[in-house]
Amino acid sequence: MRPSPFFRYVIGSFIQLAPGAPMQRVIWRAKQLVPSITGRQPYEVPVYRLDNEHWDCYYEHELHAALPPK
Repeated sequence: MRPSPFFRYVIGSFIQLAPGAPMQRVIWRAKQLVPSITGRQPYEVPVYRLDNEHWDCYYEHELHAALPPK
């Protein structure tokens, strides 16, 4: 069995911040360490930067695929 990839979206993917919102392109992605709410070790989560003139990074759970996968 192949392990699932860490990142859901590749650079160049079109995504939306909300269903029906304008499409934006992923231009950068990285792993961010976040603290555990149970007090255990921090863990890595995927974050993305979009081509929307902001320096904000977005967590993967905040994004929606704008185009269906091929």
